[in-house]
Formats: sequence, structure tokens, C-alpha cells
Amino acid sequence: MSAHPSPATHGALPYLAPMLALIGPPPGPETEAEYAFETLWNGARVIAHLPGDGSLRLLSQTGMDVTAQYPELQLLAELLPAPETVLDGEIVAFDGNGRPSVERLQERMSLHHSDAVAHARKDLPVRLMLFDILYLGEPTTQLPYTARRDLLDDLGLAGPGITVPAAWPSIASQAMEQSLSEGFEGVVAKRLTSPYLPGRRSRFWIKIKHLHAGE
Repeated sequence: MSAHPSPATHGALPYLAPMLALIGPPPGPETEAEYAFETLWNGARVIAHLPGDGSLRLLSQTGMDVTAQYPELQLLAELLPAPETVLDGEIVAFDGNGRPSVERLQERMSLHHSDAVAHARKDLPVRLMLFDILYLGEPTTQLPYTARRDLLDDLGLAGPGITVPAAWPSIASQAMEQSLSEGFEGVVAKRLTSPYLPGRRSRFWIKIKHLHAGE
């Protein structure tokens, strides 16, 4: 039985659990052109609900409402006031070198009191990386990855704390090299023709991690 709450608990917009990737090796030369490659952020996955009334609700991977923990991300509702939209993304905290920091994110996630959260906005800022769109006036999950990315890019969502990161249609080895040089943990290869499968772990998405010494 699913641990996720029913759609009715989150208002008119459907509750859609995030699609998950399988860990695996990079696509081979014969199939890598069928994929786009995105940064593996290693942050906190969230589904963003924007009902079109100027409000925002952030739901964690387990369906918990975490909106109050990240008040600075309310800017997203101002950037996208209408129509009704559901977005998939990841909340990330960065270290002094501009690289994702699990430790800083965990410190921010541990704060729940409004005063503590307010103070943390300066010392422990976060950024919402948006990489998929599940609903835009109507469901978009059955569209192929390329069509969903075009819709997301066309929204022009950019501002303090809000980013739509690039997806690279490139050779797998080049994507991995770039990811490593920029200090990330790896990439996610997403098949260009794939639909979005809420709550499912699918071979359409492959999580590819860098191997470090000792692994």
C-alpha cells in the first residue's frame, strides 16, 4: 500500500509522487544519443504545487508539506501566478565553493520554528532546482521528456533561489567529465521519449554516480 497521501488531501491539484531513477552505468555509445543528461543534485526532492492563486505548496518525497521551512521559495508563486501548475524539483544548499552540501541542507531541514527558519534564510540559504513539469492547466505526465522540458523552459522561471538547470544532450562521457569537474556527484540520464511515471522507479531514468577512491 502506498505511503503517500491521497490526492484529495492537497486540494484541486493532483498529488503526484516523484518519479525515481535506477542506479546504473551510463548508456553505451549505441544508445547515448537517446538520452539527455542532468546534474545529480543530491538534495531534498519536492513537488511544487501552484494552484494559480498566488500561493505555493511544497511537498516532500513522502508527501509532507514542507512549505513553511523554505519561505524564500514563495518567489516561485510570483514568477508563475497562472495557470495551475505542478513542478518537480530539488532543494539544494551550497557550500562556500558553490557545490551542493548535504550537511548544510540537513542543518536547514532540521529547523522548524519560524524564528529559526527566518534567521537561517541568510546563513543557510537554499535554491530550488526545477527539472520537470507534471501539470500545466492539464496533466503533462504522458508527454515525452523533450516536450515537458520545452514547456518548463518556456515558463522562464529564474530568480533568487529559483533555477531551471540545463539538460545536456551530449555524449555520456562528456556529461560525466563536466559533472566531475564542477564538483557534482554524478548525472541522471533521462530517455528523451520517456513519459513521467509518478511514484515509480524506472529504467527510463538512470542515476550515474562518480566512483570515488575506496568505492
